[in-house]
Amino acid sequence: GMRRLAKEVQECTFSIEGKGAFKEEFVTSGGIPLNEIDMRTMQSKIVPGLFFAGEICDYDGITGGFNLQGAWTTGFLAGRGMSE
Repeated sequence: GMRRLAKEVQECTFSIEGKGAFKEEFVTSGGIPLNEIDMRTMQSKIVPGLFFAGEICDYDGITGGFNLQGAWTTGFLAGRGMSE
């Protein structure tokens, strides 16, 4: 269950080999459907106790700070939601 998922996430390792050409570093759309997230707390409606923030959520923002604002806002909401 959740403990196994948490362990898998904590033990993931990634190799960073540098930066690609301009705009190759941007992530495409997709992610956790917003209708599966309580937007007041960013908690999963499917798995209680699981919170999301940032671009793992299925929303798109243009570059220039919009995705950053989304990450900050959802991170704040998730942090507040976890403390409740």
